[in-house]
Amino acid sequence: DVCSSDLAVVRHGPAPDGWVTTVRLATSRRVLVASDAYLATHGMPRSLAELEGHHGVLYTNRAIDWRFEGPNDPAIVHPRPRLRVNNGLVMRDAAAAGLGIALLPTFLLHGAPERLRVLDVGAEAEGAEIHLAFLKHQGASARLRALIAHLQAAFGDPPYWDRPDARA
Repeated sequence: DVCSSDLAVVRHGPAPDGWVTTVRLATSRRVLVASDAYLATHGMPRSLAELEGHHGVLYTNRAIDWRFEGPNDPAIVHPRPRLRVNNGLVMRDAAAAGLGIALLPTFLLHGAPERLRVLDVGAEAEGAEIHLAFLKHQGASARLRALIAHLQAAFGDPPYWDRPDARA
């Protein structure tokens, strides 16, 4: 039986403050990807400045920019929006179809078809974390604690999709 104290959601990125408790499950790297067809037509960006003019496949629930780690503040790139969607798998497939460059978490590339090339623009994209979130007032039931432990062990540290033998 499942009861309300067992309800939770796995979330990529920050969770709303105040009404939920979050437990970190894994880190999440993000990389820029594009298809060979897109790169043949539009060229290979080799720096953040060159990235500015490229078409982007963007996530609807984020700002229309890509953020990269910098020495003091993040570097921000504003691609030309080509497509905005609310699903990472659709973003991956759109980039593979040649619609533009996408900034994707590496777990979406693990085991993906070899249709995408990871781009090196000389900067690391801003990362995120994967959390399990549940309502603060419900607390973590024994089932939720077991799920958290299982997911943390299954993902690993570093997560299996970012290990050297994984496609990235």
